[in-house]
Amino acid sequence: MSSGCKSSAGLLAAIAVAVAFALAGLLAACGPGPIDSPSAPVATIGPGGVGPPVTLPPGATPLVRIDTSLLAVLPEEVDGLSVLESSEAEADAQANGSLASLSDGVVGALAIDPATADLVLVDVVRLRANVMDDAVFQAWRDTFDKGVCSDSGVIGRAQGQIGGRTVFVGTCGNGFRTYHTWIPDKNLLISASAGGKRELGRLLFETLKP
Repeated sequence: MSSGCKSSAGLLAAIAVAVAFALAGLLAACGPGPIDSPSAPVATIGPGGVGPPVTLPPGATPLVRIDTSLLAVLPEEVDGLSVLESSEAEADAQANGSLASLSDGVVGALAIDPATADLVLVDVVRLRANVMDDAVFQAWRDTFDKGVCSDSGVIGRAQGQIGGRTVFVGTCGNGFRTYHTWIPDKNLLISASAGGKRELGRLLFETLKP
């Protein structure tokens, strides 16, 4: 194999690992813990959208509704890279029963530069009424960050103003960063993980639309 092929293979492997770390964070980001009662009423999905609450049998998994209209919250591109819906992130969200207790709709999106392995993977969550408070938000961030940083640990936490909103930033030992903002007046929660030198996470949060 030529040195060029070896270099390309190594780069693709690095991208795969980076995306895996980011998806791990989205899968782990399930809020404060498991749903207390598997028989709690949850909304169902029908042809017309969310239907009336139903009671789930023991052991059943509540549904996470994918709402592509939430893509409108995100910029169309970040640093020249298209921000596109991510079916992989959404599949992880739909497998997360606890997220169903918080959300009334979720969409996942990804921007990535295969040439450099810079990426940002983001979840936009429309929250159910009255489910989020400061304690739940902190639990969400802690769980999300632990998932993204699972191989290297969280080595730093900060908060500041990005795009006119308070954003919480976590830093992993492997260089990944997480970003979170809760917008109460819009009932939105936006969480992302990002890697690479182009700071795509910060740039995305600077250009959020809500």
